[in-house]
Amino acid sequence: MFFESSCCYYTTIQTFVVTGLLSYFVYNAYSIISTMFAQGKRQLCEVLKRKHNERREEFTRLRSIYKMGPEERRIMALSWDDLVAGLQTRKLTAAKVLEAHIAKALDISEQSNPVTDFIPLAHEWAKELDDLEEVKGPLHGVPFCLKEELDVVGMDSTLGFAKRLYKPATESAVIVKVLQDLGAVPFCKTNLPQTLFSYGGDNPIFGNTTNGRNNKLGPGGSSSGTAALIAAGGAHFGTGSDIGGSLRIPAHFNGVASLKPTPGRLSLKGGAAPIDVVIGIRPTLGIIASTPVILTFVMEKMLEHGHQLKYDHLVLPIPWNTPALESKKNLRIGYFTSIPFLPTIGDSGDMVLKAKKSLESLGHTLVPYEMPDLYSFMSINGDAMFAGSMKLLQKSLEYEQIADSIKTIVKAAYMPKWLMRMIGMIFRSKVISSLHSKRMAVNFDRGINSVNDFYEATGKLNTITKKVVTEWQKLELDCLISNVYHVPAPPSNSPPISPSPYVIVWNLLEFPAGVVPMGTESGKKIDEFDDEGDWALKSAKEDVKKSIGAPIGVQVVGLPYQDEMTLRIMKELWCANPHPISS
Repeated sequence: MFFESSCCYYTTIQTFVVTGLLSYFVYNAYSIISTMFAQGKRQLCEVLKRKHNERREEFTRLRSIYKMGPEERRIMALSWDDLVAGLQTRKLTAAKVLEAHIAKALDISEQSNPVTDFIPLAHEWAKELDDLEEVKGPLHGVPFCLKEELDVVGMDSTLGFAKRLYKPATESAVIVKVLQDLGAVPFCKTNLPQTLFSYGGDNPIFGNTTNGRNNKLGPGGSSSGTAALIAAGGAHFGTGSDIGGSLRIPAHFNGVASLKPTPGRLSLKGGAAPIDVVIGIRPTLGIIASTPVILTFVMEKMLEHGHQLKYDHLVLPIPWNTPALESKKNLRIGYFTSIPFLPTIGDSGDMVLKAKKSLESLGHTLVPYEMPDLYSFMSINGDAMFAGSMKLLQKSLEYEQIADSIKTIVKAAYMPKWLMRMIGMIFRSKVISSLHSKRMAVNFDRGINSVNDFYEATGKLNTITKKVVTEWQKLELDCLISNVYHVPAPPSNSPPISPSPYVIVWNLLEFPAGVVPMGTESGKKIDEFDDEGDWALKSAKEDVKKSIGAPIGVQVVGLPYQDEMTLRIMKELWCANPHPISS
C-alpha cells in the first residue's frame, strides 16, 4: 500500500514536473516566436514608413518640375501616328515627350494612383536618343510604362511586399531591353495588387489604384496600374502579365486593349513572381495599349527579327507571321455570350453580339460555340492555385501588412482543408438562405494535398481540354469571341465573387487571348437579370447598378501560336467600331 502510494505520489510529482517543464518550454518558445514576429513586423513597418516618406517627397519634387503647360498638353493630345512620326522626323525630342508624359502621369496619380515610381534613368536614356545622329528604331523616343513586377536596372520589383524593398535589380528584364533596343523609353513603374492574386489594385507600399476612367470603380488586376494609366491618357502602351486574366480583366475594366500571348512567345526573364510556380498554369507577359492598332504595332516590332533571342535563348524562336495578320481570308469564328457558372449581367452579352454583327459585315462566318461545364473547370483552377502554392505564399507574406484586396485569399491560405470544405457546404446548402451560393462553394472545394489529387485534377483538365478542342475542330473554327467577365468594372471596394472563367480557361489551355473595347454599360437590362437566389449573383447585380457608363470589352481567342490571327480580328473589330468608349 505504501509502495503503491509512493509510486502514485512520485508519478504525480513527475507528471507535475514534466508538465511544468513543458509549459515552461512552450511559454518560452511562444515568447521567443512572438518576439521574433513582433521584431520582424516592426522592421518591415519601419521599411514601409521610409519608402512612404521617400515616395511622397519624390512625387512632390517632380510636381514642382513637371507641369502640364500648353506644349505638354499638345504632345499628350497627339495621336499615336502623329507622336511616332514627330519622333521619327525629329520634330519632337525624346526629352520633351518624356517630360510631357511625366507631367501627365503626375496629374493622373492625383486621381487614380497608377504610378508606383518614376524611373530616374529615363531622362538619361531620352537624352542619349536625342544625341544620336539617326533614330534608334521604330519606337524611338516613345515613353512606355511597365508593371512593377518587371525589373529595371537600379530599381526594386516588390510586388507589394515590403521585404523586397531596397533590393534593386542589377539588370533590366528582357522585355524592357528589347523595347529599349527598339528606341522606346521606360519612364515609370505601375501599381499592382500585393501577390498579384487579385482583380484589385492595392498593396501596403504604394496604396490603392482605381479605375483610369472612373476612380469610384475598380481597376482590375493584376496589371492594374498599367491599364489605369493608359485609360487616363498617361501612356500609349505598357507592359503587364497574365496568369488568370491579369492582362485582360484590367483592359476590360478600363476600356483599353491587351493581349495574353501564347506562353513562351515573350520572355519571362527579369519578371518577379510571388511564388515560383502555380501547378498547371504558365504565366505570360504581354502588352496593354490604348488601341488594338498600337498593340499590334508594338507586338510586331518586338517579335520580328528575333530580338529576344539576343537576351534569352529559352524564348520560342517563332518569327512574326505577317501573312496571318494581313490576310483577307474570311474566317469561321465561334462565339458565346454567357456561361451558367457566371452568367453575364447587363450589356456584356450584347457586346459580343455587337462584335458578331461587325465581323459578319466583314464577310466572316460566326457560329455559336458551347463551352463545357465550367463548374468542374473552376474547381480545377482552384486545385492549381492551392496545390502547395498557398504554403509558398504564406512565406512571402510573413511579417507583411496585408492588402485589403487579398485578405480573403490569405485567410484561405491558412485555412485547413476540412474547414474550407465545411464553408463550401454552407454556401452550397440552403440552411442559411442569405448565404446560399453554389458559385462561392466552388471557391472552397479545392486544393491538392496528394499525388493522387494531382493526377485526378490533371485528368479532369485533360477531359475539359479535349472537349474544348473537339468542339473547336467540329465547328472548324479559326478563332472565337466571348465576354471577358460577367460584369463591367465593379466599385473599387467591392469584394471578389469569383475569378473569371471566361479568361482563366485560356490560361490553362494556353491559347492566346486579347481584349478589344466594344462599348459601355447602359444599365437598361440589369433589373431583368435572374440572380437565381444566389448570393454571389445578387451581389454582382447590385454592383452593376453602380457601373453604368463603365467600359465593356470583348475577348478574342486564337489557337496556340496564332497570336497574329488573334490580333487581326482585334484590329478589324476596332476599325469597325472606332472609339466606342467616351473618356
